[in-house]
Amino acid sequence: MTIIAVLGGTGSLGGALARRWAQAGHEVWIGSRDAAKAEAAAAAMLEEAPGLNIHGAALGDAAARAQIVVLAVPYASQVPTVEAIRGHVGGKIVIDTTAPLKPPKVGTVQLPAAGCAAVEVQALLGDEAIVASAMQTVSAEKLSHAEHIEADVLVAADKKDIADTVIALIADLGLRGYHAGPLANSAASEALTSVLIQLNRRYFSHAGIRITGAPKGDKPAAKTVQIIPVQGLPLFKSGDDLAAAITFALRAQGELLYEGDVLVVAQKIISKAEGRAVRLADITPSDEAQALAAAGGKHPAVAELILRESAAIMRAKPGVIIARHNLGTVAANAGIDASNVDSEDSETVLLWPENPDASAATLRATLKATYGADIAVIISDSLGRAWRLGTTGTAIGTAGIAPLTDRRGETDLYGRTLQATIIARADELAAAASLVIGEAAEATPVAIIRNAPYVRADAEGIGASLRPASEDLFP
Repeated sequence: MTIIAVLGGTGSLGGALARRWAQAGHEVWIGSRDAAKAEAAAAAMLEEAPGLNIHGAALGDAAARAQIVVLAVPYASQVPTVEAIRGHVGGKIVIDTTAPLKPPKVGTVQLPAAGCAAVEVQALLGDEAIVASAMQTVSAEKLSHAEHIEADVLVAADKKDIADTVIALIADLGLRGYHAGPLANSAASEALTSVLIQLNRRYFSHAGIRITGAPKGDKPAAKTVQIIPVQGLPLFKSGDDLAAAITFALRAQGELLYEGDVLVVAQKIISKAEGRAVRLADITPSDEAQALAAAGGKHPAVAELILRESAAIMRAKPGVIIARHNLGTVAANAGIDASNVDSEDSETVLLWPENPDASAATLRATLKATYGADIAVIISDSLGRAWRLGTTGTAIGTAGIAPLTDRRGETDLYGRTLQATIIARADELAAAASLVIGEAAEATPVAIIRNAPYVRADAEGIGASLRPASEDLFP
């Protein structure tokens, strides 16, 4: 948590910034020349969203309480605002969002004599504070809405560590920031504000800028496939927001999601969040379940759940029941598992998600919006394989990826045409991710696979990889 003072937080831009940072878990102080007005603005936000750590104060008081100070005032108010906080920002970072707009010609670039507004702020503060510049190209209108913003942010700062600090705060707004060079380069961002105003007027839009082409220092340039564990995730329970937790964990380890990344998520945390844990004491076994339990050496309540989750029972012998799940996958015990399921009475099991493809699609849509990157999501579980001992990670739900890669018709090294080569790509990636996800006490249920080859697909789910029952040679 960072303590942030947003000076001008009663305005449209400052209010949107204050709200978003408070929602991200920071302590926010709205600063205004009128302390009562600032307090009223904070109270209004608290009424809308109780529990936010947000307050109001006079400019100097807000700046004094903060670790980071943000100037979100009109250009005409910049100098008096800076003068009001002198003596309260010693050694702090001051983020200047000011664009030098001079009404009525706000659609015309009018940079000040110093070159840009941010340099003017640094001159006014001298050695008391370190000034960075950001946010001139993102509209208050966009920031005031909860949805993802299709825009990136240029950060101008004389030192990389200062830029990195600002970029981290920008990530908490749901945006990507890029270090655009020294503070003087803020002239480009400030000038762009007038250009974007012209675009918005002409095309009735809320234009922004996007950085394309994976700048150096952003996405790793190496094409080597990488498997990156997402660490620090909590022990999930019913109703938890998986996307928010994953985003928070990625932010904590300084990681982002990039175009083409594959996020592999263990089935257990999906099932926990979706409330698929079942207490065996709540299940009344049928006569059929009692018979199946005797044949498979299972708890009768577990046998009842297997029957409910299955389209057919394939085989049963002491220690194992092989079933064709309602979703089509053949698995031991219909995927029902008690490992890594926390329960007061220990008699609780976890069922698969009702629709793993839909679960993957929902998670993908949220993370895609958060990071502005087209990613794929695989929900995986550890399954056994016919004629093999042991388990391996297997995809049970997908979104954004074709589970199969059909290479029939391509040629091999010697020019021969491939006749039957269909790659189970989603299963391969799920198995690769299991190297870091683990099955015991690793507590790492999510992994990113980067630079993996796969075919993107929005409509296909895991069903495309299931062999039809009519083709089963061993019924």
